[in-house]
Amino acid sequence: MSDATSPRSEAGYAAASLGAVADVPLYRNRNFVLLWLAYGVSAFGDHVSEMALLKMQDALDPSVTDVTRRNAIMLFAFMAPFFCFGPIFGWLADRLPRRAIMVAADLIRAVVILEMFAILTGIHERLGHAPGAPLTVGVAILPLALLGVFAAMFSPARLSLLPTLVRTDQLIRANACTAGLGMIASIASFLVGAMLVERYSVRANFVLDAATFLVSAALVFAVRPPAAVHRAPGEHGLRAVTESFRYVRTHRRVFEVILVSTVFWAGASVVRSIIPALVKDVFGGTYEQIGLFQGLLGVGLLVGSVVLTLLGSALRSELAISWCLKLTGLAGLFLTAVVLLAWGRVAGAAAIFMVGFFGSGIGVSVNALLQRIVPDSHRGRVFGVNDMFSIAGLLGATGALGIPDWPEIDKHISWITAIVSVALIGTGVWTTRVRLRRGRHGTWLTFWRNLNGFYCAWMPRLRRIGRCTIPVEGPVIVAANHNSVLDPFVLTAGSSIRSIGYMIAKEYAALPLVRGMCRAIEAVPVSRSGNDTASIKAALRHLSNGKVLGIFPTGRIVPRLGPQEPREGVGMLALRSGATVIPAYIDGLRPAYDWTSGTAAQRSRWANLLDVLSMILPFFQRHHATVRFGPPVDLSAFAGREKDRDAYAEASARIMDAILVLRGQP
Repeated sequence: MSDATSPRSEAGYAAASLGAVADVPLYRNRNFVLLWLAYGVSAFGDHVSEMALLKMQDALDPSVTDVTRRNAIMLFAFMAPFFCFGPIFGWLADRLPRRAIMVAADLIRAVVILEMFAILTGIHERLGHAPGAPLTVGVAILPLALLGVFAAMFSPARLSLLPTLVRTDQLIRANACTAGLGMIASIASFLVGAMLVERYSVRANFVLDAATFLVSAALVFAVRPPAAVHRAPGEHGLRAVTESFRYVRTHRRVFEVILVSTVFWAGASVVRSIIPALVKDVFGGTYEQIGLFQGLLGVGLLVGSVVLTLLGSALRSELAISWCLKLTGLAGLFLTAVVLLAWGRVAGAAAIFMVGFFGSGIGVSVNALLQRIVPDSHRGRVFGVNDMFSIAGLLGATGALGIPDWPEIDKHISWITAIVSVALIGTGVWTTRVRLRRGRHGTWLTFWRNLNGFYCAWMPRLRRIGRCTIPVEGPVIVAANHNSVLDPFVLTAGSSIRSIGYMIAKEYAALPLVRGMCRAIEAVPVSRSGNDTASIKAALRHLSNGKVLGIFPTGRIVPRLGPQEPREGVGMLALRSGATVIPAYIDGLRPAYDWTSGTAAQRSRWANLLDVLSMILPFFQRHHATVRFGPPVDLSAFAGREKDRDAYAEASARIMDAILVLRGQP
């Protein structure tokens, strides 16, 4: 489950955006806006008729004790075509015009749904049931199965068409906007569908559903995609499918991510299936309240997606997966307590919202992690396998609830929820153990790097310019300018290759809360006077062990435009250790407030407090930090002068010059 710490590669995206694309913002990109709206309208239509089907089954009648089973069967019927036909429709999207596939799928759905009321009642009566009698669940799932077939046909065509309509650097935002609109549409479909059933008629529900697909077809038809680009020949038919499974089987990390996705979708389907029984038996609610609670699950997913968007790349995918699995499981246990202890609708609504909120982090992060670790040449097939296994988990869970005729299953929703929650928490613990066990730097150092990376991407908003030039092995000195107390944290986060140890002032390393961390991150305590022989020996010993040492040649924090005068220590360590010296320049960190501007008396009175504040405040400020690593500093001219004090000063000056050269680069 561990993933690389380097910035996300854009190579895969570059291959996706083929053809001419308008160089405009997304909101001014006509083709994208049309496709975006079409997806939202189509997503609304996929689910708006579900409440009508529950109504036609008279599912809230007190004599009906298997609402959970019925809802699970309905979800099963809609999702099964994704499992059965997904690879076929994916192949179809690569062989036929994608816009034509989407328009055809929408038009067929519109015709089928418009006549669905008459079709259902006709079939029901032909099976010997009295006119007006509630539908059997077997008849009620027919329209959902048909919708599922053409939704599975629509989906790969849309996902394949989108990258041809936007710039490469807009793909992440375009997908986020599309997913957000789809979630809003799903929430609205439950609410509107329930309202139509409660206040108007089942026919009105089906008519609106058909209209949504007609609107979606018109919007897609108006899209003008660029000319099709010739695709390289590849494997066909069964061979292409078996190759995708072979790739997943031989790449353990990919397999593990897909396994997590399968567990997540199985749990999500169970939670969604028990909501009608929760509303009916625990809260004594109505059809509208079923729609409301289904909507709350979607609201949680939507809000979670918004939070992930705000965090941007700060939260690494693997961390989000691990923690969101655990938190989703805890939210499920809270829902179990709500049912067992009868805490009421408000607590139940909060639990459903939290399940959706934390669950969104799993779904989004699984996709992001697969995009990063799978090469573009295999990405589509891997996502196809991921879809198949995810839907298999969903179908397995809903099938376990819906296919056997469990007696009075609605009375056991608390235990069902508890089992799913424990499974999610257990999966989260497993992913954490796997990630830490595979870390290159040991458990505690890996934990520190993950925490530091999240912080630096969130508050300092760190961006590395260019590649990290630190060698993959051998002793290395990373020398950087020192403008802020945050510099060591930013420099560490910018190093994607190796962990950097630092020389830290002895008085800080001796603090109780810092001492253990200094040992974990291999910090080297030194005297600020620069004359501590033991500290110098410790630094040389650190380098002789082939490790990386971070040094700030000025020995103190100096403003960006202040005099950058290096001490001779960095030159001495470089010459005596023979380590490779990599210059780095840090910029964009806001300077701390100048507390020394008061009178001497005030400064003396508040000196200690102000010193502490100047150390702490930068951690709570937002910055726009950048770090740039340069090529190794050439110190060959000082060969044979390892004990020459004048050489130390000259080498330090050359290293400082190499650092400042990076400041002037674009």
